Amino acid sequence: MRSAILEISLLISLFIVLWLTTRWSPLFYIALGLIGFYVIIIILYIATKGSTMPLLDKILGLVALAGWVAIAWVIAQENGIQLWGL
Repeated sequence: MRSAILEISLLISLFIVLWLTTRWSPLFYIALGLIGFYVIIIILYIATKGSTMPLLDKILGLVALAGWVAIAWVIAQENGIQLWGL
């Protein structure tokens, strides 16, 4: 699971860096969509495989999940999207 977290994190960070450098709107939405997809997959994976996973993998998965949710919140605020106002 550690390599999957790293690979997905590199992909998401690539889209965020590209969005920050170009300010092209579709990259912003792709990055948010990937973060949302990542969060759902990690929650489902930990819920289904949690009993057989090592504790360190669970902790790393949850830390990565919390980090990406925080980053999604910050870039949404930066782009002027108020998530509570939906």
